[in-house]
Amino acid sequence: MATIDKFHENIRRERANKGYSQDDIAEKMGIERSTYSNFELGKTKLFAKNMYRFAEIVGKSEEEILLGNTPLTAGYLQEGVLEDRINVLDAKLDLVSEKLDTILALLSGRPAKKRD
Repeated sequence: MATIDKFHENIRRERANKGYSQDDIAEKMGIERSTYSNFELGKTKLFAKNMYRFAEIVGKSEEEILLGNTPLTAGYLQEGVLEDRINVLDAKLDLVSEKLDTILALLSGRPAKKRD
């Protein structure tokens, strides 16, 4: 699956471009280095929350990480790119929902729900 291979290549490249080691990124993301390494190798999925954290750390948007320099072909998105963009939007909605839950919990005086 070329899109996924390109995606993992983008993660490695963006980390290296910023001069970070895998240990540096893992620490900033609050995960184990082996977990981060598995993301780069494509052994485990980089879930939405971690994708957002990674993009924030390297100073890119989620779309830039997902797509890298993926060109448009004759005005149409390459195979898999649209699905990746939808996944990024879903991830952003999840984060907004989580933040709203926390704000509502604080306003109501109840403890905020912890999500994975």
